[in-house]
Amino acid sequence: MRLIVYSLLFLLTSPLYAAATLHLLTEHFPPYNYQEGGRITGINAEIVHRLCEITNTQCSMQLYPWLRAYEYALQDPKAGLFSTSRTPERRHKFQWVGPLASSRSFLYRLKSRPEVNPRDLDQARQFGIAVARGDVYEEFLQRAGFVRGKNLLDFPSKSAPIGLFLKGKVDLVIGSELVMPGWLAAHNASIDLVEPVIQLETKGENYLALNLAVSPEQVQALQTALDEMKSSGEYQRIVGILFVEAMPDVRANKVHN
Repeated sequence: MRLIVYSLLFLLTSPLYAAATLHLLTEHFPPYNYQEGGRITGINAEIVHRLCEITNTQCSMQLYPWLRAYEYALQDPKAGLFSTSRTPERRHKFQWVGPLASSRSFLYRLKSRPEVNPRDLDQARQFGIAVARGDVYEEFLQRAGFVRGKNLLDFPSKSAPIGLFLKGKVDLVIGSELVMPGWLAAHNASIDLVEPVIQLETKGENYLALNLAVSPEQVQALQTALDEMKSSGEYQRIVGILFVEAMPDVRANKVHN
C-alpha cells in the first residue's frame, strides 16, 4: 500500500516524466535478463519493468549481444543498459541506478577434469578461460596478464561456451552460483557436474546504466523508485518469486543472492 500511494503521488506531482521514453538494452543472461514468449523477463528485467511503471516512463526493451548493447547504450541519448557492473572504468561513462540483483562469480571446471586445477590466477594462465566479448571479466583478466586468443577465448555471450565446456574443449568458464544451474540445464546437464575452483574479485554490483544525456531528474526518479521498492519489500518479492519459481535448481543448491 505504501508503494502504491508513493507511485500515485509521484505521477500526480511529476508531469515532466509523463512523456519520457527510454530505450533499454540487455543481453541474454538468465536468470537476470532473458526473453520468454516475446517478453524480456528475469529478475533484473522485472525490476526495471516496474521502475518504468512507477515513474511513468515509456520503456522499450531489446536483447542484443553484450558488446553491441554496450556500444548502443553509449551512443543513444535515450538508452539504458542492464545488468551492468559499475566498475571504475565505466563509472564516468554512464549515470547509474541500482544496485540491482547480483551474486558472486567463480571460475568453474568440470569435476571430471581434475587436471584443470589452478589455485590462483597465476596458475589459471595455463588454461583456456571462456569470456564474453566486452564483458567486465574480459577487461579484468586482460589487466591480470591474460591474452586474447591464448588463454582467453572470446564468445558472443556469457553462456555461449557452456556446450564446448561440457565437452571438455574449454577448460574454465566464468559464472555465479545463481546463473550456472540455469546455463547447465539448457544443455540437459546438472550443477553436480561442475565445481568452482577460484572465486573472482568482485567487479561491482549490477546496475541500470543510463546514457549521460538522460536528464538527471529522470535518473533520480528511477533511483528513488528503486529505493522505495526495496524499503517497501516489493523488490525482495520480485527477486524471491523469480528465484524460487524460475530457478528451482538454484534453490536446491542453497545459493544466496
